Amino acid sequence: MRSLITGASGFAGAYLVRELAAAGHEVIATDLVAPSGLPEGIVYRRCDLLDGGAVRTLVADVRPDYLFHLAAQSSAARSFEEPRPTLETNVFGTLNVLESVRALHRACPGAKTRSGKVRVLSVGSSEEYGRRPRSAMPLGEGSPIEPVSPYAVSKAAQTMLALQYERSFDLDVVATRSFGHTGPGQDVRFVLPAFARQCAEIRTGKREPVVKVGNLDVVRDFLDVRDVVRAYRSIAEEANEPGVYNVCSGSGLDLRDALDFLVRACGVPVRIKEDPRLVRPADIPVLVGDNTRLRLSCGWKQEHSTEAMLGALFEYWERIARET
Repeated sequence: MRSLITGASGFAGAYLVRELAAAGHEVIATDLVAPSGLPEGIVYRRCDLLDGGAVRTLVADVRPDYLFHLAAQSSAARSFEEPRPTLETNVFGTLNVLESVRALHRACPGAKTRSGKVRVLSVGSSEEYGRRPRSAMPLGEGSPIEPVSPYAVSKAAQTMLALQYERSFDLDVVATRSFGHTGPGQDVRFVLPAFARQCAEIRTGKREPVVKVGNLDVVRDFLDVRDVVRAYRSIAEEANEPGVYNVCSGSGLDLRDALDFLVRACGVPVRIKEDPRLVRPADIPVLVGDNTRLRLSCGWKQEHSTEAMLGALFEYWERIARET
């Protein structure tokens, strides 16, 4: 099987490259910059997804069996400062991907596997659901969407566009609404690696015993990124029905509890200080998903516990702190 991954240099993209390679896929990785540490045999092709002609050329050359579309501006917080680039990247980048697959099908009917079609996996976000009451948790795929950030709006539009192409043009498209995920290598713009880095630097004496935080009155559904990319492969390979699949643990993690775990790993007393710069203009108090469709349709199950996920994150940042 030949797989094309957009956003292959990103956090989840780098893990997906390794997941697919280990499963025997022939992997072509694309992004604006080359991924670091590519496994042997992985081909990198540079492509700007906002260049429709370049995307069409890439898809026509690769002719993938699976196209995993992960490329995105992925920070909700950043989207408040950069709404236009967020919408352009996430919506128009997706449009170019879908148009390129559509063009390939018109040019080469029957030339692909899966009944002559490329299977496209469009990666969306749980942020599409927006603010829902605690009584509505866990959220199923049929829950209403009420996005509260430019990022969430862009992802809701991406998902709707992907499903519209499946309905209107008979493309083989499945979509995810991926809930929070983390692991070694994630950017500290995101909450759990930000906590973990600060705690690791306190433990190693690189920082004063003060952890700066934003809003801690938040509950989120988190998975280890390794479980997430296994879910992406499972959906692409096993899902028999189109539509949306939640990628989530099915349980909530209070950010205060996550911070407490990482503070205990410090081994020294610390002070928690709220930093107004880390508070979003609009936030979602609780967001927990229902993964029933993923489990029953694709045979996926979570393999890494919350404690193992946070422990791996802390160990990664402690190693970085000791090496620098």
